Amino acid sequence: MGKEMISPLLAVAAMAGAILGFLLGWIMRKSATTGTEEDPARLRRSYQELSQEMARTLEELSRKREIAISIPMIVRSLSGKLPISAIPAIAVRFTKDFFHASQVGFFAPAKGENRFTLIEGVGFPPDWKGNLRIVPEEGILGMAIENKMVATRDEFLTGRIQQATGPDSLEKKGVTADLVAPVIVNSKVVGVLVIVSDTLRINNEIPLVSMIADLLSNAFQQATTIESVEQSAAIDPLTKVYTRGYFAQRFEAEIRRAKNYTQPLTLLLFDIDHFKKVNDTYGHPAGDRILVRLGQILSQNIRSSDFVARYGGEEFVVVMTAADKEQAYIFADNLRIKVEGTLFPIPGQDLPLRLTISGGLATFPEHGASTTELIRTADEALYEAKQAGRNRIVRAQQLGLDGMPL
Repeated sequence: MGKEMISPLLAVAAMAGAILGFLLGWIMRKSATTGTEEDPARLRRSYQELSQEMARTLEELSRKREIAISIPMIVRSLSGKLPISAIPAIAVRFTKDFFHASQVGFFAPAKGENRFTLIEGVGFPPDWKGNLRIVPEEGILGMAIENKMVATRDEFLTGRIQQATGPDSLEKKGVTADLVAPVIVNSKVVGVLVIVSDTLRINNEIPLVSMIADLLSNAFQQATTIESVEQSAAIDPLTKVYTRGYFAQRFEAEIRRAKNYTQPLTLLLFDIDHFKKVNDTYGHPAGDRILVRLGQILSQNIRSSDFVARYGGEEFVVVMTAADKEQAYIFADNLRIKVEGTLFPIPGQDLPLRLTISGGLATFPEHGASTTELIRTADEALYEAKQAGRNRIVRAQQLGLDGMPL
């Protein structure tokens, strides 16, 4: 794709160079012959006109070279495997440099709202990011969104009577955009690129802005597809909590973060007491109903900074970040009480079941400095809870310097 774009640009650059050579030769020839044919004033005017023409040609040639170098770079940047959150920052940085812009912003719908907010930007007030609210029906931004095409300042000024500029428009916020390019995925505007440039003849850049908007659309679509596939693979289809595979990857990352920031981290490993008896008595569909309900309880009761995964069968793990053993124990025991007080309806049975859980807690770094050690010590604590009569949470034993429990 890069070669396809560079080849025509190089051809244009070569043509511009040929024109420049012709102009220079013409000047030299005129200089040799005009002494007797033209007066000095006319000659000076000719030189000025040709000098201006040469300056424009050199400027255009320089711009063509810049385009030939820069476009493949943004194509490569947006073609890789990117998280959705990384795309706006890449777009803003590239657009600012490429268009010599004083202000560039990527605006997108605020979470849970119809209004747009600044996601990433340069040249805007620092407190705008995530806080500003722009009505998508007003101003030049509204024109771009409504028409789903690049909107220019000249077009907006011509048609501004039809396009209102209310108090929540970019214009009323003090932004006079030269170009606004919508980024569209599956016929939906997922964001707009707002550009203010003081140096380029920006109207000449509309095709390039449209191309960048298309590249961003493709990048968003690809990132959305990848995240959707990865999310599907990471979620247990029955309980809707994370899978064991996702837990293994995420747990490693959380351990590294805890080490880097010297923060505690606690792992809760628990299972449902006598769950085999439930399956044997009422059948596996009944057991599945219980697991689904337990997944809902877990999702509704953990903190946003924590995560829960199905470890296997009726076993679950909860990773509590920045939680020491006392804080984690309070959460774990409250969870145990919550499960004990929940009624689990069983298909074909008049009376719901009451169930209990048993769990083991292991805290980093007291009970282990690695994922393997923490899982092992939590599992040992879970075994102790079972041996002690079930329906309880047991803390792991502290490890000595030899790695064995004290």
